[in-house]
Amino acid sequence: MLISCQVPAGLQCVANGNLRFHDLRKSTMHYNTYHWFVSYPINNYDVSLNIGDYTHFHDVYVSDQDTLDLDYYVLKYNEEKAREHFKEVKPILSCYEKFFGPYPFWEDGYALVETPYLGMEHQSAIAYGNNYLPGYKGNTNFIAGLDFDYIIVHETGHEWWGNSITANDIADMWIQETFCTYSEVLFVECMYDYDTMIKYVENQIRMIRNDKPIVGIPNVHKRGSSGDMYYKGSAILHTIRNVLENDSLWYDLLLSMTGHFKHQTIDGRDVLNYINEKSGYNFDNLYEQYLYKSELPEFQYKILTKGEEIYLQYRWKANDNFDMPIKIRLKLNEWS
Repeated sequence: MLISCQVPAGLQCVANGNLRFHDLRKSTMHYNTYHWFVSYPINNYDVSLNIGDYTHFHDVYVSDQDTLDLDYYVLKYNEEKAREHFKEVKPILSCYEKFFGPYPFWEDGYALVETPYLGMEHQSAIAYGNNYLPGYKGNTNFIAGLDFDYIIVHETGHEWWGNSITANDIADMWIQETFCTYSEVLFVECMYDYDTMIKYVENQIRMIRNDKPIVGIPNVHKRGSSGDMYYKGSAILHTIRNVLENDSLWYDLLLSMTGHFKHQTIDGRDVLNYINEKSGYNFDNLYEQYLYKSELPEFQYKILTKGEEIYLQYRWKANDNFDMPIKIRLKLNEWS
């Protein structure tokens, strides 16, 4: 896509991809014309125009793959603050590259562009408006009390999930939001440790509503639960990880999946089938319960004593054929 934008002199236009050239044209007043070019497939909703009195600074991220251009466009009075705050970007890219493979729009580069609104995953030109604060507008309870910029972490995750891999139908919008929200979990595990990651998952779980199904109605432009496709979706992925009980398999599955579907629009079922195939498990009943229904499964049990023997009797109150392994603790720190 070629994006051309003419603005009054003194202002800049920042869009997706790379700046091919800009020129000064004379008419009744001076205008600057900017021509940006996107060299990869791009979704219509990812195309963005940002016009302002920007200052630009540049950095590079170096990995085994190559050197990635990092470009930052901020309002001039925020430059010093931005130069310090945006140091978070390189560790984020390093973690995501570990789990999802190389940044998917390498030739177009990575950019953050200051905006008057909170943020948006505009491909290779991420909108940033979190006021250089940790958490969500400074609210670190939203990120379990940790110290990172939620908007940069979340919107950067969308470069893999949402921009490179996108749903064909808005009914499957959970693909981009579920996996992107779970990318936050992986980032926390990468930057902190396993126990901190678990606390982050628990914090996400408290925001689940279970108000309506995550998957929307297909073919009528109707998406599913606006909130649960984020937090409940992330919890579902973590549940699948726990059922697998094999983190090496889980990491390999995520890494191979982002490569397999790179630069494609896909159906939700494509993702679900891929997880089944690569994991060797059939999670269809789990998908049916958690993605296509709003009600949670209920684990019902009672403990029976017969002589010296103690028995656990249980069942699932859920959709037909639903089953999921449950860990029980028989003694302190001893799980079965």
